[in-house]
Amino acid sequence: MADRFRGFELLVIARAWRWFRRDLQSTELLWLGIALSLSVAALSSVGFLADRMQRAFEFDARQLLASDLLIAADQPIPARFIEAAKDRTLSIAQTVVFPSMATVGERGKLSSLKAVSSDYPLRGELQISRSTNPQDKEKVNSSHGPAPGNAWVDPALLEVLQAKIGDTVSLGQARLRIDAVLLRELDRGAAFMNFAPRVMISLDDLPKTELLGLGSRVTYRLLIAGSNAAVADYQNWVVNAIESDQLRGMRIETLETGQPVMRKTLDRAERFLSLIALLTAMVSAVAIALAARRYVVRQANVCAVMKCLGATQGTILRQQLKTLALLGLLAAAFGIAVGWLIQYGLMWFLGNLLMADLPPPSLWPVLWSALLSWFLLLGFAGPPLLTLVQVSPVRLVRRELSGVPVAARWVALLGFLSFAILLLWAARDWKLASWVGLSFGGAVAVFALLSWIALKLLARSSVSGMLSQLGFAGRFALRSQARSPAFAVMQITALAIALMALLIILLLRQDLLKTWQGNVPVDAPNRFVINIQSDQRDALTQDLATAGLGKPDLYPMVRGRLVEINNRPVMPSDYSKDNARRLVDREFNLSYTMDLPSGNQVVAGSWFTQDKPQISVETGIAKTLGLKLGDRLAFEIAGETVSAEITSLRSLEWGSMRVNFFVIMPPVLLQDLPQSWITAYYQPLNIEVLDFRLTQRYPNITVVDVANSLQQIQDVLNRLGAALGLLFTFTIAAAILVLFAAISATQDERFRDAALLKAVGASSPTLAAIASVELAIVGGLAGLLGGFAAAMAAWALGHFVLEIEFNSFASSIAMGLAFGLIACAIAGYQFQRKIQRATAMDCLREA
Repeated sequence: MADRFRGFELLVIARAWRWFRRDLQSTELLWLGIALSLSVAALSSVGFLADRMQRAFEFDARQLLASDLLIAADQPIPARFIEAAKDRTLSIAQTVVFPSMATVGERGKLSSLKAVSSDYPLRGELQISRSTNPQDKEKVNSSHGPAPGNAWVDPALLEVLQAKIGDTVSLGQARLRIDAVLLRELDRGAAFMNFAPRVMISLDDLPKTELLGLGSRVTYRLLIAGSNAAVADYQNWVVNAIESDQLRGMRIETLETGQPVMRKTLDRAERFLSLIALLTAMVSAVAIALAARRYVVRQANVCAVMKCLGATQGTILRQQLKTLALLGLLAAAFGIAVGWLIQYGLMWFLGNLLMADLPPPSLWPVLWSALLSWFLLLGFAGPPLLTLVQVSPVRLVRRELSGVPVAARWVALLGFLSFAILLLWAARDWKLASWVGLSFGGAVAVFALLSWIALKLLARSSVSGMLSQLGFAGRFALRSQARSPAFAVMQITALAIALMALLIILLLRQDLLKTWQGNVPVDAPNRFVINIQSDQRDALTQDLATAGLGKPDLYPMVRGRLVEINNRPVMPSDYSKDNARRLVDREFNLSYTMDLPSGNQVVAGSWFTQDKPQISVETGIAKTLGLKLGDRLAFEIAGETVSAEITSLRSLEWGSMRVNFFVIMPPVLLQDLPQSWITAYYQPLNIEVLDFRLTQRYPNITVVDVANSLQQIQDVLNRLGAALGLLFTFTIAAAILVLFAAISATQDERFRDAALLKAVGASSPTLAAIASVELAIVGGLAGLLGGFAAAMAAWALGHFVLEIEFNSFASSIAMGLAFGLIACAIAGYQFQRKIQRATAMDCLREA
């Protein structure tokens, strides 16, 4: 009995597969499967990558902190915190991180220097290589940092400095041997300075460098490990100590808040990539609906014949559901396989923005992608397929297809609601999801309205007369588009959306960056020198003058922390926005002068006229912290409190690359307090060794190569842009699928037109001209709309966010036109060739 049942089961599957193979010969069903696979591939590729990053955090979160608990501060960790940890028999380790110039021979590069104690890391392992060829990557796991006298460096630093294992690297006054290449450092984080190449040394070697001094930007960390109970008890003690003593600039990082900057950055990137993938799915949904409609039209006669032979509605429904189920399974499997490959492409583009070794993904992306495919099929292909159930045998005589039944409308509503839930789920932020959904819907509505108006205008006799040079083919194509504007509008809108998305990425990566760089003067400073001590000012000024750079402007810099606003203590918890919290928690770089600095403009109040207590604040930081004229600020500087009222607000020219300060005071308030000095200068390429010589003579100073820093930013943007461009390729492919499906949707009408034209003697060149004009209209209008919308978006971003002028409207529209025409040519080429080769009778049979 069991064998019979199993045999019957196999028979049913085999019969369903035969029906599916027959249906698969239909071009419409094939396009439906391709559109569905494309959606699944776009979403699964992001899903696989996001899942692997998430699992990396959850797999062993302690390794991401190199400890169980982490205390970070911008001042040395108080000794009582260390003693309290030892009293609880906890293991401890310490790290000190700050930027510093690393030099080998005559070559130097700004690096992120990390000094670690002998017990570092407390959790997890570092990964290094001692191969003379870093490309060999002979990996060695290490449970401790470098020994005294040695340094471990990033592979990128070896390449830039043209160094090798065994060479000597200079860090301030210290000369250390390059002992290994640092391949993995899980607790590195994602702060900007951590994108600079890492140099790791022993904490015992830090005093030898003589790099730390007043004005140094240093992050001190205390790492704690031990039993859960002891760590929890110590954490409570630390929280109480920070709150009771109001210790500023000190924070706790735990397993839950581990790598907060990295996690927030990657979460945002994941949401953004997911939303782009959903954009592809949205565009593909249009192709799915169009292809499903065309498939239904083709299957209507088959279902009518089946009813004549006695098939019931249930039989037809089951047969269509089997076809739909097999199509969903195959499309999901193929899309997931493609997505698996694409995620490696995303990892390659993102490069060192991700952690080195990601664990394999879970089954969740597979389930998520399969679920999405079913939602798309149910919501967008289900309603047209359900109409086949109600096809009447009269269809064989009267070639009509009944309207969509009420049940199908409910299925469509369920599909759209499900898709909205998926959008919210992917964004994990209802505001972001609403903004994206409304923006997408608004863009679709605007593009549809404008394309409909354009088609109506083109179809008017007065306009058609202006295009008389196109001849019969042009007039016929215009009339044809006017007869069925709905499909033309759908083609134009979908392609315009995809082109807009792609052009925005291209403009951000190229035109906006070039425009911003063009606003920077040719001789703008490209080096900043910080941590200059008062007794070094004259000598350093003379060195720069001797090098032919003229006399630089040196500015005093005093580190102070904002402690009161209008006599009320201020704490980070007083603000809801992260940027304001960080500003209040950190130390400010204050300066003093009686002269308004170049590039500064007073926009409210008046500049200093007397050397008496008063404050000038930059407008951006005033807006962030809610400051206004007349507010009284108090800063704590080296144990002393300095307070005064805000008497002016200034705007700054950040693009000038000069030294700028958020807060400036008259000399009377700051000149007697501990201070260092800062300057900026332009260093020509022919004296590129000047950095090295300055850091050798003044080991405490830090020379920041702004050109290299900007290059790092550009590299990061290029990597992100490449990853986004890869996903937007899916969007363009989805738009072309919409074109295929929309062209196919009007196929019957086109074949009837072709049959009529061939019957009256129209030649193949005439048919080709008609097709070219139709495709040119679609591609041209889509390119114009997409290019103009992308240019407006880039202009708004540049004007309101980046504060630069963007004027590449012409190039944006030109690229949009080119891409639109190329996409339409690709979409319509094969179909138009088929029409041209067919006879009039073939066209009538096809219609």
